[in-house]
Amino acid sequence: MTRVLLVEDDPDVAAACRAMLEHLGCFVLLANDGRQGLELIMSMHPDIVITDVMMPVMSGFEMIERARAMQYEGPIVVCSAIPEQDHRNHHARYDAFLQKPYRLKDLAMILAKF
Repeated sequence: MTRVLLVEDDPDVAAACRAMLEHLGCFVLLANDGRQGLELIMSMHPDIVITDVMMPVMSGFEMIERARAMQYEGPIVVCSAIPEQDHRNHHARYDAFLQKPYRLKDLAMILAKF
């Protein structure tokens, strides 16, 4: 079973995404902000991280940069309502991008890559 860390501060989005991931057969860990996400990345070593960008405490991009600096090499999927081209000034190393809102089949296609 794939262990997915979902980092999302909006409870409604988190609940919907968690339901989709569980429907796809994933075990879901949930963090409400980038700091919690980083702590779970380091302690639980998820197979895949799916993260929002704009969050309180620590942004998704900052979390990614810190996780990569701490040698996390698993796939990271960034989700944002802001188009990917508008995030080009960030240097966080992620593996895939999902534009919000996304559908179950979009999430399934991304997960199938890993």
